[in-house]
Amino acid sequence: MIARRLVRIAATLSVAWGLAACTGGSTTASSSVAPTTSPPTSSSVPPSPDQPTSGTIVAEPVATDLDHPATFVFDAGGAIFYGERLTGEIRRIDPNTGKNTSVFTVPKVVGDVANEQGLVGLALPPTFPQDPWLYAYATRMVGGVAHDQIVRIRLNGNRGSSMHLVLDVQVAGERHNGGRMLFGPDGMLYVVVGETYDSALAQDRSVNGGKVLRMTPSGGVPADNPFAGSRIFSYGNRNSFGLAFDPQTGDLWETENGPECNDELNRILAGRNYGWGPSETCSGKAPQNTNGDGPKPLLPKVFYPITIGPTGIAFCDGCGLGTAREGHLFFGSFNTGDIHEVTLNADRTDVAKDATPFNHGNLVLSIESGPDGSLYFSDGVGIFRLALER
Repeated sequence: MIARRLVRIAATLSVAWGLAACTGGSTTASSSVAPTTSPPTSSSVPPSPDQPTSGTIVAEPVATDLDHPATFVFDAGGAIFYGERLTGEIRRIDPNTGKNTSVFTVPKVVGDVANEQGLVGLALPPTFPQDPWLYAYATRMVGGVAHDQIVRIRLNGNRGSSMHLVLDVQVAGERHNGGRMLFGPDGMLYVVVGETYDSALAQDRSVNGGKVLRMTPSGGVPADNPFAGSRIFSYGNRNSFGLAFDPQTGDLWETENGPECNDELNRILAGRNYGWGPSETCSGKAPQNTNGDGPKPLLPKVFYPITIGPTGIAFCDGCGLGTAREGHLFFGSFNTGDIHEVTLNADRTDVAKDATPFNHGNLVLSIESGPDGSLYFSDGVGIFRLALER
């Protein structure tokens, strides 16, 4: 267990990105899919033969007394790179010694405990460290105006030596900045961008807000993107902190925060519209009332009428939480502190069951899969590993 600095307990309550959707709490999903007792699909990583079928999930502290670790990633050797949302500092935890050292500070980062700006996303390329780049999504002051930007930092050993702009994403709002980034199985960089609290932007394909973007590692437009000459992969999205690829199918899944209703879990398909736009309302039939704008809007796989503030996602792929949980999707909740366990249907295109096997008693931010397959999550002041009770 690693301690870097003492952070007041009050910070855990105000670390908030201040999720605008988060006005209530519920652990019950509303879905058109009835729960089922169908056996779960098997994982792409064979579970350990001595692993139990299931068990009680607990959280083991990995690093504590951290400063707003809104985002973290692992390298192949198990080192944790995490970002301090408000300071812009990126730090590294050595898996062998537990030593916590500074890597790089992204300059001119702006953010406040009362908004959602700051250093909110990190990603490492699959070829790291051969390609020694660390990617960051941050709100930075540029010419006196706050911009959400993607930058990449060249590492020399375990220290950053230079920073390069990948994409000037948008003029930043105080909320709905997005920022979750990851590399896909295709080697492309996927980024979810919030609509800066302006619902009309989500349906406007001339801007980045309210979209999932797909780009080359240097920020270019892939030739096979669904809209020629555009980085847009999907649109009609509101604001998200969770994005993950299913290791069995390669499908992309996303959590999405609604307004005062209809938080969502979505399967993201190339070129499709997810319906958020200027006609949104919490009156009328759900979830069409918040997913009805634009052409042929796709409805969420699960939605939550009372907002839970869904955050990070990861898949159990040899995660050590019991053989019955292999292949399941896990995501966190800002409002309730729950970690949800989602069982997919047989072809892994829809949701069969949603359960809440663990409550952290505090907000849950990012969730990541480590190189050993274990699932890790962060809250306002620490990073934890999910394990079975011994």
